[in-house]
Amino acid sequence: MKNYLWLIALLTLQLGACTVANHPTDRAPSDNAQPKQAEAEKPAIPSRPFSADSFHDLLVAEFAVRRNQFDVALGHYVHQAHQTRDPGVTARATRLAQYIKAQNAALDMAQLWAELEPDSAEAQYTTATLLAQNKQPLQALEHMERVLNAGGATNFTAIVASSLNMPKLSQQLVASAIDGLISRHPQYGQLYVSRAIMEQSHNKPSQALASVRKGIALDNTDLQAVIIETRLLQQMGRDDEAFVRLEAIQQQYPDNRRLRLQYARLLLKKDLNKAREQFEYLLASTPNEADLLMSLALINTELNDYPQAKQYFKRALATNTRNNEALYYLAQIAEREDLLDEAIARYQAISLGDDYIAASNRMAELYSQQGDDDAALAMLQQRRQQHPELALRFYLLEAELLFNSQHYEQCHALLTEALNLHPEQGNLLYMRSLVSERRNDFALMEQDLRSIITQDPQNVTALNALGYVLANRGVRLEEAFELINQALSLKPNDPAILDSLGWVEFKRGNYARAVTLLEKAYAAFPDPEVASHLGEVLWTLNKQEQAQQIWQQGLEKNPGNPIIESTMQRLLNNSGNSELTTAAPPANSSP
Repeated sequence: MKNYLWLIALLTLQLGACTVANHPTDRAPSDNAQPKQAEAEKPAIPSRPFSADSFHDLLVAEFAVRRNQFDVALGHYVHQAHQTRDPGVTARATRLAQYIKAQNAALDMAQLWAELEPDSAEAQYTTATLLAQNKQPLQALEHMERVLNAGGATNFTAIVASSLNMPKLSQQLVASAIDGLISRHPQYGQLYVSRAIMEQSHNKPSQALASVRKGIALDNTDLQAVIIETRLLQQMGRDDEAFVRLEAIQQQYPDNRRLRLQYARLLLKKDLNKAREQFEYLLASTPNEADLLMSLALINTELNDYPQAKQYFKRALATNTRNNEALYYLAQIAEREDLLDEAIARYQAISLGDDYIAASNRMAELYSQQGDDDAALAMLQQRRQQHPELALRFYLLEAELLFNSQHYEQCHALLTEALNLHPEQGNLLYMRSLVSERRNDFALMEQDLRSIITQDPQNVTALNALGYVLANRGVRLEEAFELINQALSLKPNDPAILDSLGWVEFKRGNYARAVTLLEKAYAAFPDPEVASHLGEVLWTLNKQEQAQQIWQQGLEKNPGNPIIESTMQRLLNNSGNSELTTAAPPANSSP
């Protein structure tokens, strides 16, 4: 009985302390210190009597906390908070619920705590924060205003930021509530900054800039407001003004990491070497921060300082947080240094995630560059079998490799196999249509393209491709014209579609319109095929000199291009001109 009474006394002291102590939320809410004998001159810790049942529950909760059985403890605290309505018990329950991320219980307890202690800035602030996290910004603003009235530190900006992904009506209600707060507290700068955040998210940068500057004028110590101001200036294209402002404030507060980080990011647009200095300064105090290591690695890569870049990427790897990204960039550097085996090994080490497919594709291309298509295909097939959920993407990578290496029959068989597993899949159908064209199987090509259009009548790529194939073969030209026009209506001024339309107009005998369309396409996209088409139309219009200039321009950019050379040879031979069978780039042009 004596020990039991001692525990009761201990618990009474601890519960009383809960009403006056601010327990940290970044560690477990346990009281490990043994109670000290109260000194006579110190005021007694406030306490209140509890029923035997409540004492028993609270005692169980306290021992559960000591054994790290936080869920058990929380259940007892929540029950007793409602039973006793004691502020100390409720505060303790709130903090424990926050610590173990029991969001529903935390909000329940915080609201009860705010009700029991309406003048407590901590209770009101905690409730406001949890309400904002629970997508209840209007109620959160009410509690945060009570914090303001109590003279506590507020965070209206966080509540506003939490509402930005909510429906439009909810955002309008929050904006209206902020305006109401400003009318009641016109000298409180943070409210104007909060309004600026809303205005910025609604793409009103000028209004947002005026609001945030009003907030800064009322409170020039609000560094978050300065960061928002500089971001707005950047958004408005006033980079120089943003730079001067941020440079000045950063010098005023050299130890503020957020300001220095924002300054470093702004320097990325102006001076990479100075940006590197700022990131190195930041890294000095947190040498294992992965984001800073990656930033420095990328800056050094951009500066072509590959040895330094590789050191930072390897240090980032050691943090085990952004491994795939670091490995991918290390592989890219190895490629630039022509260390293809090292690049393949880096890509190979990338695990399943965002970079996995891209890494697989690069590996296949590197194997192919080394003349080992078999190794590339084996790797892609193995990964396809290992990851059935990615099979479709690997089928397409394999097909692209076979297509580029001109293994059209093998590519056709692979795509047919894939389509048996993924019927009517648009990307597979389109890829097979390209292969069918090379195999001169125009019936299957048209069938696949029409299957895509049936599924997606507004598929611009399929509409343009089918129209172009018909035009190129000189068949069903009116149908080809309609298909290409439909594609152009969906994607106006697209140079590839303009080229197709110019080509079908040429086939229809509308040479003047064909030249206009092809010149427009060539100006936007000087592709060899467009050059070939434009040159042929000009040649047909007896503008041979202009035609040869276009072809030569194309060959300067794409030496030995077979499309241009075959067109030139056909037309020159047909004209009986035996002096020149292919156009050669000027003697001083690059090889």
